[in-house]
Amino acid sequence: MALADRIKAFRMRKKLSLQELADSAGVSKAHIWDLETGRSKNPSMDLLIKLANKLEVAVVDLVGENPDAEEEGSRVLGMYRELKNLSDRDLDVINSMIERLKSKDT
Repeated sequence: MALADRIKAFRMRKKLSLQELADSAGVSKAHIWDLETGRSKNPSMDLLIKLANKLEVAVVDLVGENPDAEEEGSRVLGMYRELKNLSDRDLDVINSMIERLKSKDT
């Protein structure tokens, strides 16, 4: 699930309007709309913290980086847990592989 979908899902769960969420975060309703539709994809950390606070979720849940979240597949979660036992050198190798695979997709 993308950031846009998570923001909207958490907002709907809290039964907040776009305006209410925007007011609490100190941004325009249009900016929240842009985030929820994916037109704006890189909100500042300050904004993410404000949104997470109003939505009563952790920032990691909002951005989808929480390895303990239920939505993560068990395969990915298992891989994440294995990473904790690797050396710094091994982590560097894996990071290089991830970057190479990501660049292949673009």
